[in-house]
Amino acid sequence: MRAPIKGDDYFCVQVNAAAEKVQKSFFEAIKPTIAMRHTNAMLGDATITQANTFDPQKVQSFYQQLANALKDWTFGGIMKSATEDLHRMYSQFTKEAGKFYISGYFGIQFHVLPYYKVDKRLLEIQKELAKIADKTTSVLSTMTSNADSALAAELEKKGYANLEFEELFSKMFDDEILVEELNKKAIAIESKFPEFEDARNKKNNLFSELNNLIMKLYQTSPVLIDYNRLMQGEEGVTNYFDIEVIKNRKMKRREAFLDTIKIQKKDADLLTEELDNVAGGLNKIAR
Repeated sequence: MRAPIKGDDYFCVQVNAAAEKVQKSFFEAIKPTIAMRHTNAMLGDATITQANTFDPQKVQSFYQQLANALKDWTFGGIMKSATEDLHRMYSQFTKEAGKFYISGYFGIQFHVLPYYKVDKRLLEIQKELAKIADKTTSVLSTMTSNADSALAAELEKKGYANLEFEELFSKMFDDEILVEELNKKAIAIESKFPEFEDARNKKNNLFSELNNLIMKLYQTSPVLIDYNRLMQGEEGVTNYFDIEVIKNRKMKRREAFLDTIKIQKKDADLLTEELDNVAGGLNKIAR
């Protein structure tokens, strides 16, 4: 069962209040680590712009602080997940408290956006790439014309000159020797144009340089979001607790359903106390 729990009995009221207290304490404690700062960045057209980012390393340090503060909880480590530009960084803490097994999720959801570093080399690379494109256009046209003629002559020699495209494709699919001979012809034609190979190598080197100029900016919103908004891909901070009843410790068998009305007051108070201790640990980090 996940808090907040629906119900107005003693267990639900107490546990929900304690879980809400943890949420607020977590939000206040982690908020400074995701504070956005301005930084200069370049767009693809070499325009300089200002963008916001936070330091994910500070978030990792925060989780380690939390692990140190919650020494009697089992720390699941710092985990990351990503779907395209949407990322999560989170930790899970677990503990057995009486007959309950508690699992707490503490996470942030954010976007990672690529920008270029502010570097005049970006503009120089773009100019060099434009020159290469202009230079290779005429070479490529001549090379293509020569290759077409050579391949057409080879196909005519094989008696395939008048075949329709579908028939020719079928022949090539079935005849590996024909494909190999046509490839050799194409490679031979390309070898007669070393400037094209040089241009391709230069272009690859320039693109490699461009990749080295890319930097990642991390962006999120300083808001508290629930599990549903987390699943919908919203940016923000989230915390929730899953509570199960331990049925068999040796077999690690647990029951997710809780009949909250039947839970004794002392058990509810024990669970509430554990959550209050988590809130206290977070408050110490926030100071």
